[in-house]
Formats: sequence, C-alpha cells, structure tokens
Amino acid sequence: MRTILGAMKAARLVSEIVILSARTRPITAAQLAARLEVTVRTVYRDLAELSRMGVPVVAESGPGGGIGLMGGWTSPLSGLTRDEVDSVLIGSLAATDLGLSKELATARSKIAAESETIVADRILVDGPDWFVTKEQPQWLVTIVEALRGRRGVRLDYAGPHGRRSRTLIPLGLVIKAGRWYFVGQPPGGRPRTYRVSRIAGARLRYASATPPPGFGLVEYWERAQLEFDRAIRAQTVRLRLPVSSLDDLRRVIPGRLTDDAITAGHPADDALEIDLPMEPVAIAVAQLLGVPGVKVVSPRSLREAVAGRAHELARLNGPEPAL
Repeated sequence: MRTILGAMKAARLVSEIVILSARTRPITAAQLAARLEVTVRTVYRDLAELSRMGVPVVAESGPGGGIGLMGGWTSPLSGLTRDEVDSVLIGSLAATDLGLSKELATARSKIAAESETIVADRILVDGPDWFVTKEQPQWLVTIVEALRGRRGVRLDYAGPHGRRSRTLIPLGLVIKAGRWYFVGQPPGGRPRTYRVSRIAGARLRYASATPPPGFGLVEYWERAQLEFDRAIRAQTVRLRLPVSSLDDLRRVIPGRLTDDAITAGHPADDALEIDLPMEPVAIAVAQLLGVPGVKVVSPRSLREAVAGRAHELARLNGPEPAL
C-alpha cells in the first residue's frame, strides 16, 4: 500500500534533484539533510523515490564518497513550471484532485519529448481501492495554497464531537485509498490528522506558518497509522491457524500489527500460534470467518461468538429439507 505525499514532499524532491545536478562532487546524506532541514532517514527515502522515478542516483561509501548523479545525466525539470513539476511528482490521482490535470498533461508531453519511453502510455495508476467511492473534498485547493505559501489556515471541522473552528500550521497532505488527509498543528500543540472531506470551511491566515524543526511527513504518517491501528485493535486474541492461511489472515486483517504477530508466532504441529491485537468482538468474528482453518484459543467469549456465527451460517446454507 503506497502513501502519496503532497506538495511539501514534491518541492523537496525537486530541491534534491537541483542540488545534485549542480554539484561536480558527491554530497553526503548528512549534508543534504542539513540543507533541506530533514532527517538523514528522510533523505534516503527520497533518494529511493528518485531512483524509482528514473533519476540515476549513485551512492558511494568511504572517504571522498557520497551521493551524486550518474554520468552526464541532465534533468528535464528546467523546462517545467512549478505546477507541472508538482503534478508529475505527486502523480495523476492527486494531480486531478488538486486541479492540475492540464499541467500534468503538459509536463508529460515535455518529458516525453526528451525521452524514448513507451511505458507511460501503457501503465495506468488507479489509486483508490476496489469498490471505494472516490472523495471530492471541497477545500483541498485552499489547503494546498496554505502549504505553498507557508501560511496558517483556519478550518471549520466536523469531528466526532461536533463542528469546531481551529487555526493550524499546515504540515502536509496525504492521500490514501482515494481519501485525503490533512496534517496540521495548532500553535503550541502537537501535529494532528484531519480528514479533508470533513472540513466544512477553510480560509487562509496571513501569519507566516513554518513547520517545526525536524518534522517529517513520512515519519509522522507511519507513526500515526500505527497508533490508530493500536487504538482500535485493543483486545489481544490467541489464534492457531495453518501456515497456508497466513496470507488470508493478512488480507482480512492487514497492517504492521498483524505482520509483527506472525513474526513472533510459535509453531504448533503444522500450524502457527499467534497473539494478535484485534477490534471488538463483532468485527473480529466477521474477520475470522474469512480465514480458513483458524481456531480461537482465547478468549473464550470470542471463540463462542465465532462458533455461534458459524453454526448460524451452516444452518442457513445447509441442504433444503426434502418435500
């Protein structure tokens, strides 16, 4: 599952290409991180992203080593406008939502004119998951304007406790499975995540809004996902299941918590016994019915609930009585 970052990451990737293109000698990851005011880990993630995009990044270890670009490679970015660069780096799905479809088409034409690739015409990226209705968040463009201008933003947000207004420092945008999320920080507070479709109003604030030193959108999002997963999967269940059913378990209960539980599992004959954090009983039952050969070792209440649902389904779907 891929996280598509917003305009902040796009601008940083462009900066890295420009810095590397202008140098005749390699630069260390630490030096590059210092110039961009990010962590070294973020730099390495960005370099991997650039490599996937076709930028020939080379890293050499040892004295005199560092990060550079291979041979006489030249960037096609010099002929692109800022909107065109952003549209390419954030991808077609995000570019469409941000009103950059025309800029994306123009940028692709310019890049294609400098290359001989046919791949772009034969690969289509369809971001949202199957059968998920794509959102059309009304205030997305205003948030992007705040990010670009490094300005504060005032939101009217319809959260679980009703509609409230709050002023935030924009930190980034994330699109996941067709849904947009805004990461913002109240002055003096901690970064938080807001679903853009729940924003009922947004207006710019003229005060300059600078992200806190060391903030990384990738790191924040990974941590936020894990914390959310832990919050909703509050009960630990002991399961025994065939090794052949592990992929089914990952499919119906995806996420790092499931992967960690499987890694820490204990072999039991031809099966694996694991301690898995799960959601409340009603949801856990529905999930476990999709895993062939699974046995609930504990708690007993969940085991009885699974058995009851299975008996009910067997009765409803058994042979019709003879007339």
